[in-house]
Amino acid sequence: MHLLIASLLALLAPGDADSLRTTDIEEVVVVSTPKESQRLRRQPLSASALSQNDMRQQGIQGVKDLSAQVPNLFIPSYGSRLTTSVYVRGIGSRTGTPAVALYVDGVPQVSGASYDFNYAGVDRIDVLRGPQSTLYGRNSMGGVIRVYTKNPMQYQGTDITLDASHVAGGAPTGRSDGGGVGQGRVNLTHYHRISSKFAFSGHLFALHDGGYFRNEARGNERIDRQTDLGIRMRFIYKPTNTLDFDLTLSHEWLRQGGYPYEYQGHAGSPSTPEPQTAVGHIAYDNHSGYRRNLTHAGLTAERRWQGAVLTSVTGFQHLHDRMDLDQDFTDRNLYTLMQRQNQNTLSEELMLKKPDLAAHFGSQSATFRYSWLFGLAAIRQWSTTEGPVAFHADGLDWLNALVNRQGNAHLPTITSRDEAGNPAYTMNFVFDNQILGTDLDFPGTYKTPTTNLALYHNSTFQHLFGAEGLTLTAGVRLDYEHFTLSHDARYAFGQRYGLGGRLTYPDGSVRDGMSLVPARTFQVEDALVGTWHKDYLQLLPRLSLQYEFDCAADRSNVYATVSRGYRSGGYNVQMFGDLLQARMQTAIMHNVAEATVPVVESVPMIPADVKSTVRDMLVSMGTQTDTDVQGTTWYKPESSWNYEVGGHFNFLERCLRADVALFLALTRDQQVSRMSAGGLGRLTANSGKSRSLGAEFSARYAVTDQLQLSLAYGYTDARFRNPASATHVPFVPRHTLCASATQSWPIRRARLTGLTLHAGYHGAGRIYWTDNADVHQPFAGQLDARFTFNLRPSASKPLRTQPGVDGKQALTGTPATFDLSLWATNLLSTRYQTFYFETMQRAFAQYSRPLALGVELRCRF
Repeated sequence: MHLLIASLLALLAPGDADSLRTTDIEEVVVVSTPKESQRLRRQPLSASALSQNDMRQQGIQGVKDLSAQVPNLFIPSYGSRLTTSVYVRGIGSRTGTPAVALYVDGVPQVSGASYDFNYAGVDRIDVLRGPQSTLYGRNSMGGVIRVYTKNPMQYQGTDITLDASHVAGGAPTGRSDGGGVGQGRVNLTHYHRISSKFAFSGHLFALHDGGYFRNEARGNERIDRQTDLGIRMRFIYKPTNTLDFDLTLSHEWLRQGGYPYEYQGHAGSPSTPEPQTAVGHIAYDNHSGYRRNLTHAGLTAERRWQGAVLTSVTGFQHLHDRMDLDQDFTDRNLYTLMQRQNQNTLSEELMLKKPDLAAHFGSQSATFRYSWLFGLAAIRQWSTTEGPVAFHADGLDWLNALVNRQGNAHLPTITSRDEAGNPAYTMNFVFDNQILGTDLDFPGTYKTPTTNLALYHNSTFQHLFGAEGLTLTAGVRLDYEHFTLSHDARYAFGQRYGLGGRLTYPDGSVRDGMSLVPARTFQVEDALVGTWHKDYLQLLPRLSLQYEFDCAADRSNVYATVSRGYRSGGYNVQMFGDLLQARMQTAIMHNVAEATVPVVESVPMIPADVKSTVRDMLVSMGTQTDTDVQGTTWYKPESSWNYEVGGHFNFLERCLRADVALFLALTRDQQVSRMSAGGLGRLTANSGKSRSLGAEFSARYAVTDQLQLSLAYGYTDARFRNPASATHVPFVPRHTLCASATQSWPIRRARLTGLTLHAGYHGAGRIYWTDNADVHQPFAGQLDARFTFNLRPSASKPLRTQPGVDGKQALTGTPATFDLSLWATNLLSTRYQTFYFETMQRAFAQYSRPLALGVELRCRF
């Protein structure tokens, strides 16, 4: 009790606010986070930090470029920016709610559709692996990605970056050549500190990619073009030494082309019309593409007392996008999807933190350190999705053939016999059912508001029981979620139906064109309209024990952690296309029964048992049953227990840093992505239990001041265990590897001040693409390189004096410098699958781009 009283009293006492900041000098940046009080490598977790220089050398311009750069992190590059599939340690999914949380300058990005944004102006990225649900809540059971932009209070001047590239490699023989493509990128940022109390930054960026892959069915157009424009503003206001405000505003405008899915052949017995597309070629006839307007706003307010911090983080996100998709991905004009989203998200989080409090533990005389954190979080998301599926000419032919084939297969054959019992003739029924019109639309509007409330606490005890370096961290989170689905999905069309017959006589002659049921026209329409609710309450504990010690005169630590992770459930709105298609076929058969049964029963030559069979069959096929919308579209939340041991080690006076981790994750109700049974979209389904075990290792070695080596390796073995089998979890690479070397040469000649050569290799595999693990991508990767000239004009702009922090005069700006870089990606033009899927018993894959060469000019004033 006296600990609690001491903590509360400490809130009211004045003190030095600057002592609360967490400074990470390992990357020469200052990062303040309201949830932790220790540098990243001193926390009991497995994590990686990428500095701005790391991102530049490795060509990281967006979240998908992080794939394989971090141990056990895999983000396949495919499709549009609507879909960002992040897999960490066997946890992840292509659709549904994210498995890894994303924070930008401390503000959560709730929607997975907003993950893939432009990283221009980003200063640092932290990737925390393993469940972080206690502090970060839902959808962080795989980990957390934290993105930080440059702070205008600490960085001054103007940055200009110009980048141009060319894909030098052509497509393999037999495929459309994609060579000769270009990409251009421009970034302009200004950072300005007006006074010690106010600073701002403004950032403009533009990117245009001419595309590489060609679509043969649309005149060999380059389908993967994209144009990305945006603006980002940041304002920091410090009215007093104990009060800060940090406001960020951004808007991004994106236009993206189609999806380079190569036809891979049959994956079963196709029921849809055979495409003319050749294996290994991209050829689909309908337009595909993605466009997005994405707006972010975040406000962080921080109030400090002696050793205590109260932080408020408010976030708002508006997403308006549209995806057009040729869902059969062939040159047949079967069916398309147009999905439009309008989404608004409001989040608020309050955190009260006491980073460091000296106290006594019971009767022990040794002093230990105690810190705590209380948090309250709320998220409200309003989402409206329109997702009409449209069947076109070939699709209507397929649907009509499907109904006619089913009808003819189920109707009995009638054999008439003469007086001697010999066959006189055999009659076969001939269905003639047609859906009228040139297109069949399944329009739908779906509203899926979600509410999330959470209360959490975290306590850290340092030098526990008087043992120097022994730290215990315990936390718990109570998380509540409420889901709603309001749906209005429908269809309407005209149907013409008639029933004919074919008589076959013993001599082999045939009489066609018998009219048994005269053709009739029906108006067919149906709708699924309703509202459903689900809610869940989750308890998310975390317990860590850590020991810090001297290792060859350098501070190192080892740790053990047990934690529970949680990922939200949700509704598969793309399932409504399949639901309506099934109801449509039943409605068609209802009309068939209405027209056919009276006629069949009136024909004397048809035996009574045949009449009964036909009547019962048609009435059964035409009887509409209740559709379990909620049971069909809902997928359950996913949860896991994670067990981890590891350590952070420093050697050779911190010239060598190594991180090691071993983990075991036991997952329940694992969410996986599949194509719907009717092929009309992807859905998220629960696949029972899985277990994932593995290891991670990363190291950085400063051989000299000019030579740096780094290595990051991850191993994951993720398998389903319910039912017991050796089936691998799809989209989880067994190995991830990233190795690089950076050599610099300082030069003091005229305008050339230095040279830097960076070479890196990153890859992943084996990756199983399907639930039954019958298709996989072996380990594959690419070799990249960058050569940079550091230049400085002879007449540099002089430094200027400006009020600094705490009223002190500070030099702002730097002499003008220029970095000219020549870079290359995939130097060996390695061709490997970045994505694979099956739909309608056909297989498709997306492949990597070949060698690309580029030049970048970065100016700093």
